[in-house]
Amino acid sequence: MAEKITYSISAQVSNGPKISESKLISVEGYDKTQVSVVDTAADFEVNIQPAGAGLARFLCITSSAYDSTITYKVNSAASPDEIPLDGPHLLVGAGAVSLLDSEPTKLFFSNGSGADVTIDILVGRDATP
Repeated sequence: MAEKITYSISAQVSNGPKISESKLISVEGYDKTQVSVVDTAADFEVNIQPAGAGLARFLCITSSAYDSTITYKVNSAASPDEIPLDGPHLLVGAGAVSLLDSEPTKLFFSNGSGADVTIDILVGRDATP
């Protein structure tokens, strides 16, 4: 049975245009993870889903604080590509999630913000290729 994830986004320029959308995405399963990443942590590993290329269709990463010194890497601590978590990250659709990697299974968080942070991760995925 399919699971349903509802998401909403809204952005408005002061005295300008507004863009908003609220949709529902169907997935076969989901994984919700909450972790505490202590200050000065480096490459703190978090498993986010089982292996399988193209299975992730939704990824949302939020934090108790946002800062360019809170970063994550996808799938390998050795990756040179650090992504700053300077705001919430919401990727909807297999195409958007694949911008990170075709098979994102692990995230490696580093925290240089001066305080511990709590990270929430929600992955919606298909269970069958």
